[in-house]
Amino acid sequence: MVGATSELGSALMKSITALAKHVPPGSTSNAAEKNSIEKMAIQNQQNGQIQQQMKQPGAAGAAPPPSMPQAPQMPKAA
Repeated sequence: MVGATSELGSALMKSITALAKHVPPGSTSNAAEKNSIEKMAIQNQQNGQIQQQMKQPGAAGAAPPPSMPQAPQMPKAA
C-alpha cells in the first residue's frame, strides 16, 4: 500500500499515466477477457441447471398458482 502523496506513490502515478497513453482506448487485457469468459460460463451452467429443473415433472415452480379464496358473503338480513 503506497499513498499517492508519498514519493514512491507519486512516481507510480506518473509511470501509470505515461503507460496509459500507449494503450488504445477501449482495449481490454487478456486477464479481463478471461474473467469475463469464466463468469459467462458459470452463468450458463447455473441457467442450464435451472432449465433442467423446470423440465422435470413436479418441479418447483411448475405447479399452477393457487386459486383465489372466495370473498366472504354478507349474512342475509332476517
